[in-house]
Amino acid sequence: MSRGPGADTLHIISAGAMQAVVSALAPEFEQSTGMTVHVTFGAVGQQKARVLAGEPADVILLTPGMLDELAVSGWVVAGSQRTLGRVGMGVVVPNGHPGVDVSTVDALRAAMLAARLIVYPDPAIASAGRNFDNALIAMGIREQLADRIRHFPNGNASMTWLGAQRIDGSIGVTQVSEIRPIPTITLIGEVPSPLQVITEYGVARAARSTAPDLGEQFFTLITSARGRALILESGFAPTDQ
Repeated sequence: MSRGPGADTLHIISAGAMQAVVSALAPEFEQSTGMTVHVTFGAVGQQKARVLAGEPADVILLTPGMLDELAVSGWVVAGSQRTLGRVGMGVVVPNGHPGVDVSTVDALRAAMLAARLIVYPDPAIASAGRNFDNALIAMGIREQLADRIRHFPNGNASMTWLGAQRIDGSIGVTQVSEIRPIPTITLIGEVPSPLQVITEYGVARAARSTAPDLGEQFFTLITSARGRALILESGFAPTDQ
């Protein structure tokens, strides 16, 4: 097997939307290989920047478009890209708080206007944040809500804070796969279809890996039947790839 310096550790740079999947597979991988898994999670823009800055990576999980760009620039093994699943945005409240109707565009608009606080990822770096910011703009209420909006670097941080603070009248939005792992929030519905944006996520092997054999093993695991089952359990819909 080909291993370089620090090759007793598998380094993964992952979009936050894939956190539940990777976090479930990492302990299994460590047990089966005897190696350590080190993962960084975050918004896709933030994670792509980590790759370009040269942070250690053996496996990279981002949107397919970003993985293709990284393949062209030599950071991803060309042809290794695989789309894993697709997921939309969900709307949540802290556990125990009354739910609201978000089943139609009009209902979602009314819920947002009635909210005291709206929490979602930073649109400058996160897919879910950008997509929901655009939804608010499309509904014509983004500026009206500006002083009630709070951003965090990624969906996990956004939803964890929302669930911990339990502020009356608070509501949150992010990818469904980032909602399910947070035990302190309740999914009350998905963003209605006219405003919904489905985002795909994928995996690729890093071209500058110091442990390419470990990267290949994890790549095989996450694209296996076990990996696909976890992806579906985490709120993703399957893709054709």
